[in-house]
Amino acid sequence: MSETLTLPDAPTIRRTADGQISVFDALEVMGAKQPRVMWRRLVEAYPEVVTFCNNLKFPGAGQRLTPVTSEAGWRRIVTVLPGMLGKKYRAAANKLVDRYLAGDAELAAELIDAQTDPEQSRWLARRAQHKHSSIMLNSCLGRHGSSKRGYRYVHNRLNVSVTGMVAQEIQLSRGKTTTKDNFTEQELAVHTTMQYAVVSELDATHALGDGDITRVVDGVAVDFQPILKRYFGARPYPQGGLLQVDV
Repeated sequence: MSETLTLPDAPTIRRTADGQISVFDALEVMGAKQPRVMWRRLVEAYPEVVTFCNNLKFPGAGQRLTPVTSEAGWRRIVTVLPGMLGKKYRAAANKLVDRYLAGDAELAAELIDAQTDPEQSRWLARRAQHKHSSIMLNSCLGRHGSSKRGYRYVHNRLNVSVTGMVAQEIQLSRGKTTTKDNFTEQELAVHTTMQYAVVSELDATHALGDGDITRVVDGVAVDFQPILKRYFGARPYPQGGLLQVDV
């Protein structure tokens, strides 16, 4: 990641106990000759930057109120900085967005390398495996003549088997807009296995069209039901759920 996307690190930057930095000190390290003047002009032109800051007095005689901010707040401040200070950040931010939109695999690898939480690392590994099985399943559904309705049925039939909910319900009840980002590591593992099972069965039975595909995915769901119940607990479909669906 570009250094312009993170908090500047220098011994002259004062920090609070919870890791927030002095905005004046950070601006000076970034090259501002009159950080207080620059800050006043920024607040006048972009008053929203104040919402990302708190004011406090650092220890010591003669200290005045100083704006402090977190890493997220600093990124918003740098976005509106004038001259080269802001230009470098905006260029780095635009490059990062371009890499994200292009699906840059190296960007994903950088995010994985930045992880220090072993549980989060395991979840990311499961998420990557699940993405592969989803690509395989969608390709297989296309080969076997699935309609858009068929795609939706297959994915929601598996969603219900693993979580008890269809995609929209998972998003609404767990809060994330991408369905599988709401899954636990365990749910991702089971769902991945079920997707591979559907692919295998579709190919083995030479299924063709939504009717055959529906029967195959229903059969896989029935086969997995006792395993899911025994080892992971029952997944009852919510009574009077958030949505009415034909699953």
